Amino acid sequence: MAPEIIPESEIDELESKLGVNFSNRDLLRQALTHESFVNEWSADGAGRGMQSYERLEYLGDAVLNYTVANALFERSMTATEGEMSIGRAHIVCRDSLAEAAQRLNLGDHVLRGKGETAYSPNVRDSVLEDSFEAIIGAIHEDQGYEAASQFVFRHLGKQIERVAAHGVDKDPKSAFQELVQGVGLRTPRYWTGNAGIGDDGQQQYVSRVSVGGEVVASGFGNSKSKAQKSAAGNAQSIFADGVPEKFLKTAMKSEKTAAESGQTSISSSGVRVSGSTFDGFRRIGNWLSNIVLRRDNSSPGRQLIYKRSE
Repeated sequence: MAPEIIPESEIDELESKLGVNFSNRDLLRQALTHESFVNEWSADGAGRGMQSYERLEYLGDAVLNYTVANALFERSMTATEGEMSIGRAHIVCRDSLAEAAQRLNLGDHVLRGKGETAYSPNVRDSVLEDSFEAIIGAIHEDQGYEAASQFVFRHLGKQIERVAAHGVDKDPKSAFQELVQGVGLRTPRYWTGNAGIGDDGQQQYVSRVSVGGEVVASGFGNSKSKAQKSAAGNAQSIFADGVPEKFLKTAMKSEKTAAESGQTSISSSGVRVSGSTFDGFRRIGNWLSNIVLRRDNSSPGRQLIYKRSE
């Protein structure tokens, strides 16, 4: 068993936050022990028998996924398998679990080694996610499935009910891709790189999204995924009142070059076509050059409509 590194007074505070009283408090200590901490203590000879949260995380991940899948199955009677899978993935994703862990201030209690702390002064989202799952596993081991599922509903219940009732909104990347492909533009491409350490001590990333070789927008985040979603969201805002003319011109120029060279290309529907079919694309291009994409804000579904530019 792990030595009493987290004192009893801190365990009392944690149990109050979690809403759980552990019979075996060492399970809670283990759920908050990062592998880097175990490695450093083991090297000193003082951590013999200490375990990281990895095994409990494995169990907690399985319990969490089953609990959410079963909840959506029982509450979303008309949802398809695909819709329920998307909903479950949305609820148990890293961002969602890290936010739940932050609400519980788990980062204040996670034991990390000096190397991990130096690499990221603030606890990384991936560590928060793992710790949250490990706590679910610890509760399951200590008190069984019913107590573990109650913990899940206590801290993720609002998300579960919302997804069961309304489904999941498209993430910004998917929404922006549908928008640009809907007017015949090419699939957005993302470049993502390191942006250094932010004021909060976490690694930051920057991402730029381009369409047809033209950069549309950029975004930042403490993960590559968040940075790309931020860039896509900013790009959607730029395209909200109409596709800028330069992107339409770039698309038409690209299609014209491919047609003149007789190369094959990919249409917006994903069908491979030969250069001989580009006469049709030219006619579509002429039509596109006289229109601008606008949103019909009066429609509940915010349907996209075409309107001739003045």
